[in-house]
Amino acid sequence: MVGTIEGHEMKPGTPCFFRGEGCCTIYERRPKEPCRDFVCGWLAPDSPFPESFRPDRLGVMIVRTRWRAKPAYILRSAGRDPDEALLAWMRDFTAKSGAPFFYEQKGERYGFGPIQFQQEMLAKLEAGERLW
Repeated sequence: MVGTIEGHEMKPGTPCFFRGEGCCTIYERRPKEPCRDFVCGWLAPDSPFPESFRPDRLGVMIVRTRWRAKPAYILRSAGRDPDEALLAWMRDFTAKSGAPFFYEQKGERYGFGPIQFQQEMLAKLEAGERLW
């Protein structure tokens, strides 16, 4: 999500200024762009994720993206980095679905997916590009 909300810049890697304890502190008056138009991966109508993945419960937000015109996901902190239990669930999901995912832990970015995905991500890293 990128934008300016009540004078505060929103951009990847920067937690929202209005993020409270498990909730948005301006939820009722949040702007259309980027907030109201954003649908997290957990809430999407075709979401493959269980109820326990609700961001305020999980502490991680799942952002939908694309890789080679196919679904992919980014795990973003909504209070904590993804833990091993979540990463194990996502690795199993990727093995079954082929949908890769990205995540961040302690400021380092990672990706997990099929061999073609791994090769593309390695090429990005070697070229000095960000994974996402």
